[in-house]
Amino acid sequence: MNIIEKIRDTEIKLRTQTDPVKVLESWTMLGRLLGRMPVDQTELKRITQERDTVGLDAMISKLEDPDAFKPKEEPIPDYSQAELNEALRVFRHRLKFKKLDDESKISQRDVTTGKSANIDSIQPPGPSEFDPRIWKALVKAGKLVEAGRGFYHEPR
Repeated sequence: MNIIEKIRDTEIKLRTQTDPVKVLESWTMLGRLLGRMPVDQTELKRITQERDTVGLDAMISKLEDPDAFKPKEEPIPDYSQAELNEALRVFRHRLKFKKLDDESKISQRDVTTGKSANIDSIQPPGPSEFDPRIWKALVKAGKLVEAGRGFYHEPR
């Protein structure tokens, strides 16, 4: 029996218990077991303090099937080729200037180091300039690669 099965089993026993001592023991056990799991700890504390069985069932259901509760990704709108080209042009422009800025850092020496920049990915321009979903559209089109945590780079 894994920990999620143990949690569900304890929750089922809790619903069938009539003895207040056993009910308290079950809630304490559930608090300890769920405290080890990747759940919202403040929500867990609220559920155990208020003895919220509906909230408890929802929390256990999320643990049993986490994909069922993930928000669905919104569809990527169709952008015109001109919009995609403009976004890609701005991205390349920003990447170029980030590299130039990194290469021209002035040190305490009389001249710059002359090393080439190690920058290969950047965060694209913000929502004030472009819809954030346009970068996903460029990834889908194969023009950019998502590097994670909001960073993108051109395919190698």
